Amino acid sequence: NKSKIEGGQSSRDPQEHEKYRRHLELYRMIQMNDWQSVDGFVQSNTDILKEHNFLGRSLTIFHLIMGLLVDVETDDEATDLIDKLAQSTDVDISETLSCKDGGGNTVLSLCAIRGNLKASKILVKHKHELLIKQTNQNSLPVHLAALFGHKDTFEYLLEETPGRVENFYCGGDGGRLLSDLIKANLYDVALNLLKNHPEIVHDIDSQKMALDSLALKPYAFESGSRLGCLEGFIYKCIPVTKQLSQTNDNPNVAGDTENGIGTTNGHSKKSIPYGSTQQITTYDAKWPCFKAIYAEKLTHMRTVEIVRFICENVIWTNRANRNKLKGALFTATRLGIPEFVNEFIMAYNYSALLLNSQNHGIFELAVLHRREKVFNLIHGVNSSYFSISLEDKSGNNILHLTGKSEPSRHVPGAALKMQRELQWFKLAKNLVHPQFREAENKLEQTPTEVFTKEHKELAKEGEKWMKETASSCSVVAALIVTVVFAASFTVPGGHDGRGIPNLLHEPSFMIFAISDMLALFSSITSVLMFLGILTSQYAEEEFLESLPRMLIIGLVTLFFSIASMMVAFGATVHISLHHKWNLVFIPIALVGLVPVTLFAFLQFPLLVDMCSSTYCRGIFIESSWRELNSRKIDAKGKYKKKSYQS
Repeated sequence: NKSKIEGGQSSRDPQEHEKYRRHLELYRMIQMNDWQSVDGFVQSNTDILKEHNFLGRSLTIFHLIMGLLVDVETDDEATDLIDKLAQSTDVDISETLSCKDGGGNTVLSLCAIRGNLKASKILVKHKHELLIKQTNQNSLPVHLAALFGHKDTFEYLLEETPGRVENFYCGGDGGRLLSDLIKANLYDVALNLLKNHPEIVHDIDSQKMALDSLALKPYAFESGSRLGCLEGFIYKCIPVTKQLSQTNDNPNVAGDTENGIGTTNGHSKKSIPYGSTQQITTYDAKWPCFKAIYAEKLTHMRTVEIVRFICENVIWTNRANRNKLKGALFTATRLGIPEFVNEFIMAYNYSALLLNSQNHGIFELAVLHRREKVFNLIHGVNSSYFSISLEDKSGNNILHLTGKSEPSRHVPGAALKMQRELQWFKLAKNLVHPQFREAENKLEQTPTEVFTKEHKELAKEGEKWMKETASSCSVVAALIVTVVFAASFTVPGGHDGRGIPNLLHEPSFMIFAISDMLALFSSITSVLMFLGILTSQYAEEEFLESLPRMLIIGLVTLFFSIASMMVAFGATVHISLHHKWNLVFIPIALVGLVPVTLFAFLQFPLLVDMCSSTYCRGIFIESSWRELNSRKIDAKGKYKKKSYQS
């Protein structure tokens, strides 16, 4: 490629060739971040500061320096060089600073993208008009700093930009700014911006941009977090206070770096929605392990507050507004964000009646995409019972939609997924009026026929999974039966002439005998359960309770038989060695716990999932169609407005 470039240049006039050579030499210096050499080169070739077309591209020397700068945060030498070049008196570089590259980015736009605060201040000092230069996508530098998540650079540019743009917060610029902050996960800054400038969300387009961005972030809400048991307990216990405002009268102080925009004369009072830097520092100092959980809880509270703030500023009586914002509601339902849906319902009581192009509302979407938390939230709302009898454009009612295959992503194993699908179908059948249970869609299919057709492959996978699990476990159970059955006739210590064990009255022998019998009986039970699984007909209904119950019993009895067998083994060792090496028994007994513990760790999660799914109340809040139709319930989900104590 290099030879092609040089060969191509040789055919041009000598002046053009010399220009290209100089550009290439300077490019290599900048690429190596050799700023002293760059400075010396520019001093000898001051006219290069006016070049707008480096190496055949729409680039200036400032674009090259910012684009090839390796260490953005600590390379003061590069920043000083930019300052020196920008205030050069030999050449008028005002036009050079305003030049844009192929993407429409000025050098200040590149500083915003890379988060170079020092260079941004220098460029604004020399040419503040750069603050209002837009890219090809109509983005200002402050938008780019927000989008790429550079909080310090954003805060500075936000201080400088609004005064130079008319109605900056009221038009699309403000809404886009809020949306960019949300996309960059800067929820604390976004909420502060809303508190300080509520006029941002007085425009319907701004409301739509912000809500659309938040609806695509399920992990920014509590329902989307994946905390373990201990982390979840800590999450619930950590207190988060609500501090409404914090005043900083010193214009030179940047303010709270955790919670928002730097404090200036124009922003001397700023809202701090939940928590403060001092609180986080306290948790970090006393319990460093809590810092991440505390920060996550703050994030969850802030996102809910943002949605609530926006929804409260919507004029819901305007149909056009509802039509524009319902897309965000449908996205949040599809991705499973009950907090988002809850705020919509609180702001507009008839949110359950909003429909998309397929005639699906949030109730249908929650069922169609298997969003249990959203379903539990909305299915008790009074208006939701209207949608239960609705049909979409294909003639499908809510039961047809439940029959479509959409296995949960968080359920392990094909058999458990099939069980969950059957639970959904059973629940939907209880919700609809009996006349809709056998209704046909436009393809002349009943809900049951749709379910069978859609879940044929999943049923086969569930059968395969069940058989493989049962086969593996039955081998272990059969081996235990063989071992403990033989041990019951080969007792430690032998027999006397009448066949009575010589150590019959020893406590260790009694422990051996009892544990051996328990191991035998439990392992036989386990084998029978797994045999029942292997010989099952695998009808759809069997995945609901029959097959899971047999697998649960089989796993429990298998675990019990392994534990009993190890106890019998320990008792035998004690009988054999306690006369001479009594202390040897202790480490042997401890080693004997290893296989039991391993089995428990490997199979316990599956066992817990199956037990909770089969025998517990489950993830659903069940209601019958009679309850919904008679409006005997308002809401059985978390249909309420959460409040946090100050």
